[in-house]
Amino acid sequence: MQPLDKHTLFSIFEKGDEEVYKEHGMEETLKNPFVLMGMVVNGIQNFDLMDMMYARNYPEEYKEVKHTIKYRYFTKLYGYLCRINHGTFEDKHNIGESYDSADIYYGLNVLKDYFESIEQYENCGTIKKYMELLIDKVVPLKKISYL
Repeated sequence: MQPLDKHTLFSIFEKGDEEVYKEHGMEETLKNPFVLMGMVVNGIQNFDLMDMMYARNYPEEYKEVKHTIKYRYFTKLYGYLCRINHGTFEDKHNIGESYDSADIYYGLNVLKDYFESIEQYENCGTIKKYMELLIDKVVPLKKISYL
């Protein structure tokens, strides 16, 4: 059996959406905060699936390269997040209506927890800013009525 290459294992996802947009001359779309956020959330979901698949099919080989692969992949996703101008979430870009806010919040939390585990706290702070933009959509404030 050929050993798993930690540099190319997830290369299919490195191109992914971004390359498709560029191939079709839609580079401008990559400035849309929802496209970028979607790439982050979908990327985390894709990683979870690929992680399970490789852990199941190549348990010993994958164990040796998993941390390097996860670091490279999550750093790439963090890069997409950093390209989002959080000031662009206006009424026309209502992220809570474009995506399920709870899914986005969950995905960002996974990303934040990962960077927290490797003590990259500056990244955690950036991710937290985006989570705070979504918190009122995930946990709507309810009016409390007193008798």
